[in-house]
Amino acid sequence: MSRKDPSLFPVIRTGTVMILLVLLSLWSKPAFAQCDNSITTTPAMPPAGEICNSYSLTLTVSGPGVQNTDSFDWIIRVAEYPMGTLANIGLTGTPLGTSYKITGEPTVAGTFTLQVEARCTSGSCFDCGAGSNCTGCRDHISEEFSLQIANGSVREPVDVVLVLDMSGSMSQTVPGSSSLSKWAVLKESVQAFLEAYRAWGECGDRIGVTYFDDARHDFKTPRGMYVFNHDTAPMPLTGTGSVQADMDAKGPAGLTCLGGGILEGYSFLDPMHPKRNMIVFTDGMQNTDPMVSEAPGTNMVINDSGMRPDGTGFPATLPLDLKAPAVKFRTYTVGIGDNALNGLLDNIAHAPTDNAFDGESFPINTTTNLPASLDMSFSQTFVENLAQFSPQLLDIRRIQLVQEASTIFVANPTADKLMLRIVADPAILAKARIQIEKDGKDFSSLVRANGTMYRTFIMDTIRIRRYQATLPGKWTVRITGPAGLYQVTGIVNDESIDVSASLGQKSYVPGDAVSLEALLQYKGQPLNGAHARVWVARPGQDVNDLFAQAGAVEPRDFPIEKGNDPGQTKYEALLAFDKVFTAALQPTIDSVSLTGAGGKYTGSYSNTQASGIYTFIFRLQGNDPQAGEYERFVLRTAVIDFGEADRSKTLVRTVRVDAQTVLQITPKNKFGSLLGPNRLSQLHILLEGKAIALTDKLDGSYEAVVPEEVISEDDPKVTITIKGQSYYDGPYSDLENGGHKLPKWLWYLLGLLFLILLIWLIRRKRR
Repeated sequence: MSRKDPSLFPVIRTGTVMILLVLLSLWSKPAFAQCDNSITTTPAMPPAGEICNSYSLTLTVSGPGVQNTDSFDWIIRVAEYPMGTLANIGLTGTPLGTSYKITGEPTVAGTFTLQVEARCTSGSCFDCGAGSNCTGCRDHISEEFSLQIANGSVREPVDVVLVLDMSGSMSQTVPGSSSLSKWAVLKESVQAFLEAYRAWGECGDRIGVTYFDDARHDFKTPRGMYVFNHDTAPMPLTGTGSVQADMDAKGPAGLTCLGGGILEGYSFLDPMHPKRNMIVFTDGMQNTDPMVSEAPGTNMVINDSGMRPDGTGFPATLPLDLKAPAVKFRTYTVGIGDNALNGLLDNIAHAPTDNAFDGESFPINTTTNLPASLDMSFSQTFVENLAQFSPQLLDIRRIQLVQEASTIFVANPTADKLMLRIVADPAILAKARIQIEKDGKDFSSLVRANGTMYRTFIMDTIRIRRYQATLPGKWTVRITGPAGLYQVTGIVNDESIDVSASLGQKSYVPGDAVSLEALLQYKGQPLNGAHARVWVARPGQDVNDLFAQAGAVEPRDFPIEKGNDPGQTKYEALLAFDKVFTAALQPTIDSVSLTGAGGKYTGSYSNTQASGIYTFIFRLQGNDPQAGEYERFVLRTAVIDFGEADRSKTLVRTVRVDAQTVLQITPKNKFGSLLGPNRLSQLHILLEGKAIALTDKLDGSYEAVVPEEVISEDDPKVTITIKGQSYYDGPYSDLENGGHKLPKWLWYLLGLLFLILLIWLIRRKRR
């Protein structure tokens, strides 16, 4: 018989107690967390929903601790969204005491986690009574439910955010028009865009609108995205609650805060809606914070929202890097201005490093024929926004009417919808007669006017049956009325033909050859045999030279935007008052034939020495045995601007003016063309690492006063950057020779070569 070691008794006793405590805790834990109440759903299993179809689900708190007289505060979160609510997916909720009813027509497809919490409105409302336990839920109860929403639409819904310039310069009158302001033309172009968006809309499509001057001005309250094309409750196109009415109620004023407008539009975007598009419109250079940076190394980053303490209301989620934003989106820019502005907007559109979100820019450098030019830009932008779907441009044609003119559009056999739009100055359009004919039938009575500068006709394969006609074939648009410029646009809906066009790389400089490429398919297969031609509207002369050499204009009764850079003011005044300048801005037309194989049509254009806007109009036409007769139009633009400053042509010097040392610089490129005015954001001069302020002389030159204390230093270092390119990095003393002084090592090398030559000559003479 063995004896137990007395020393082990305390250990055994302690271990036994611990085991008993653990068992007790395991036995009592369920009782502590027990909750005999729950949240149930009706139907018992949450049903799957479908975009744009009615959905209903009821949540009910039930169990022994629930009384019919109890009331709860319901909190419903959608886990997939930051601070998400039912509204994020198009649903609403109604509390009904112990129940909560979810209804609506979903606008987003996906699987979502509903985090549901029912909290007692006062104290601990649960009282389970004998045999039940409510210890774990005396004042609230939480559950999670999975909700699945399928996409029953033809395509995924598209989000479009309009970011519109409402600064003071937008009140300027468009020269040659019937007293139209730039704001009025923009309003009508936006309205025409919305009509097209409605005509091609899906139930879940959404629209967001924000305006910017030096503050934020949103459309509607609360701010954000709104379901636009809902089948049963669409946002109105006209009247109360419409974007048109909202723009009518607003007017231009203030500065141009481009970066702030983009920040606000970006804050609307929703990662759960994959088709995200932003359309940015402005008529002038940004002149107040927050700005889109143009500085080397930080360009395309908005990071200065806090620099203005005046409370603008722009979102402060910074920095926003347009090259790689957290929520990716595609940007389309439309601008009216000089090459400095158009180059900035082009960079914004093409900023994303993810090519799938690469946008397009549609710049305009003159207000001549602004209604037509702006409508053309917005028409192509509309097609781009739905590029993965079906709207396609047949053509955009300009008619210089004398008394009567007509044009014919061809709708191909697989097209099932047609939109025709006629744009002109309101003064002549109001008196014009618009006739639309097909197969000997007159459809003129169906032309609609929701704006003063355009008329719209829409037809589809279902409606046309009433007229014993078919949609495919030739449609004639005939205009009779006052003389002037009319623009006619044709758009079809077609799932079979797919067309795209590109200009190769994202940016070009003067002298580069522009690559032209169009891709054409029919039902996924190459569509060969098209007659493919590109019409090129190129600058008649270098627009930067033109701008620099134009004399100053003293505006008369002209709404100048306060805070404008002098270069911007000069450009706006030239457009308004200098007919010679605006006439010189008119483009010269060239054309290039494309050669095709395998559905790919290619070519090249090399007449690009002049800086300016190059507009490329791709027109493809054909009559294929399967696809039938067809025509397509794609608009592309390139802002070709300056390139690099040429050291042999650029002037850099220091002069004494009024007892001060002034550094003067006049940048020119390899063709001898000026950089031009309005480039203060693109020129940077550092003395010993410190920036010095530059003044735009408005003639292509810039100057800066050099601080005397810097000059007194021992040959300080000077750094000059022009358009993001390093132009000069060396000692101040070399600037005395225009910044073109040879480096010391090269002088030493030349001296050594001269010495060797001299020795050789001496030896040769001795022989």
